[in-house]
Amino acid sequence: MASSETDERFWNIPNALSISRLALAAVAWGLIARSSFAAALVVFSIAAITDALDGFVARLLKQESDIGRQLDPLVDKILIIGTLVYLLTIPGTGVMPWMVAAITTRELAIQWVRSLLEGRGIAFGAKASGKLKTVFQCLAVVAVLLVSAVGVDRYPQARIARDALLWIAVLQTLYSGIVYAIIAAPRLKETR
Repeated sequence: MASSETDERFWNIPNALSISRLALAAVAWGLIARSSFAAALVVFSIAAITDALDGFVARLLKQESDIGRQLDPLVDKILIIGTLVYLLTIPGTGVMPWMVAAITTRELAIQWVRSLLEGRGIAFGAKASGKLKTVFQCLAVVAVLLVSAVGVDRYPQARIARDALLWIAVLQTLYSGIVYAIIAAPRLKETR
């Protein structure tokens, strides 16, 4: 996509939504650290909604840009990984170190590939499997926060749903990483 000067303006509505997600992430982390899980659930949910909105708004207002294609997924990764790290420190959340390590490794690897390709002038935006991955990651975090807010002892079946969503999120994360790698490999070879 050829970029005009207006396409590359950093301060547009979609990018502002992405930046606001960073601020919301920090608030959610602080709330988790204070064991205010219900409030963290609300803040995290608002942050997740801004993720859905920024891409829609970018297309609607024709404010799609190379910067936005990099910023949006980067902020998503910070939101998800940071929240999982905070939840990992709290006993009984169901979040395991290997889950956070697997998600973090995939996210960093794909962000590196995206940056490499975009730096070479090759657009490498989100794919369907990556969008689905983000949905399941957000659902898993929402489930962890919800179960933590209401108490796992009161609703043992909720723990099963939470754990299932965590596993699905990890598996979808790994699957989408493989899909991205397969798509990126020939493009990386072309640009050598």
